[in-house]
Amino acid sequence: MKIITQILSISFLLLMITSCSDFQKVVKGDDYEEKFLQANRFYDNGSYTKALTLYEQIYQRFPNTDKGQVSYYRIAKSYFAEKDYYMAGYYFNQFAIRYPTSENAEEALFMTAICSVKNSPNASLDQEETELALNDLQMFVQRYPQSELIDSCNRTMDRLRYKLEKKRFEAVQLYDKMEQNRAAVASSKSFLDEYPRSVFLEEAALIQFQNAYSLAMKSVLSKKKERIENAMELYAKYSYLFEDESYANRTRRYNDNLANELIFVAEQYEYNDIAEAYALSNSSSEQKKVYYLEETIKRFDNFAKKYPNSTLLEKARVFHRKAEKELTNS
Repeated sequence: MKIITQILSISFLLLMITSCSDFQKVVKGDDYEEKFLQANRFYDNGSYTKALTLYEQIYQRFPNTDKGQVSYYRIAKSYFAEKDYYMAGYYFNQFAIRYPTSENAEEALFMTAICSVKNSPNASLDQEETELALNDLQMFVQRYPQSELIDSCNRTMDRLRYKLEKKRFEAVQLYDKMEQNRAAVASSKSFLDEYPRSVFLEEAALIQFQNAYSLAMKSVLSKKKERIENAMELYAKYSYLFEDESYANRTRRYNDNLANELIFVAEQYEYNDIAEAYALSNSSSEQKKVYYLEETIKRFDNFAKKYPNSTLLEKARVFHRKAEKELTNS
C-alpha cells in the first residue's frame, strides 16, 4: 500500500511538472492562436491566474481585434473571480472606455460599480469606498437608464446609503457616549438635517435634546439663557418622538428643569442689573451718580415685585438701601 501511494505521488508530481512545462512553452511561444485556445481552456476550468497571463499577452499584441477585446474583458472577469476587486474594477472601467460600442460595455460599467461595492467596508470603517461605489452606480444609472440592471442598482444604492447613514449616526453616538455635549448637539443636528426620515430619527433627536440639556445646565451664566431656550425649543420640536415610556418621563422632567432654571437665570440677570447700576453710580459726575442711584432703586423695586420669594432678594435689598442713603446725602 505504501509503495502504491509513493507511485501515485510521483505520478502526480510528474504530471504537474509536465503541465507547468507545457504552460511555459505556450507563454514563451509565438503561436497566439494556441495562446488564445489555452487561455480560454484555463478560463473555463477556473485556472484564472494562468488565463490572465495569456490573455494579457494576447491583448498587448492585438488590442484592436476581437480576440484582444475578448481577452481584455476576460482579464477583468478573471480578477473578479479571484476576488481582486480593485484590479477587476480597473479593467472593467477601462473596458467600457476602450470599447464603448461593445455588447459588453454595459455589463462592464455595471461590474465596475459592483467591484466598488465589493470594496465597501463595514459601517464602522472609513466609507470612502462606499462613496465611490455610489458614484459608480449613479454613473451607470445615468448612462443606461433603460437597463434591466436598474432595479438591482437602486437596491444596492439604498443599501449603501443606509451604511453611510449608520456610519454618521455612530459618530453621533460616540460624541454622546464621550459626553462631549457641544459636539453631540452639533453632530446630531447635522445628522437630522441630512436624514430627516432616518430610521435613527428618534434616537438622534433624543441625543440632541439630552446633550443640549446638559450643555445648558452646565453653562456659565452669560450663555445659559440662550442655551436653555435652545434646548426647550428642541423639546417642543421633537416631543412627539419622546412618547415612548422608556424616556418620556425623563425628557419631560428635563424640560421642567429647564423651565425652572430659566426663571432662576432671569432672576440672576435682573439681580446683576441692580448690582451693575449701583457700580456705575460710583462716578465723578454728580449727574451720572444720581441717575444710576435712582436706576438702582427703580430696578430693585421691579425685582421685588416680580420675585417676592427670590433667594436673591435680601442681597438686592443691600444695594437698595445703599442707593437710598447715598441719594439722601447727595
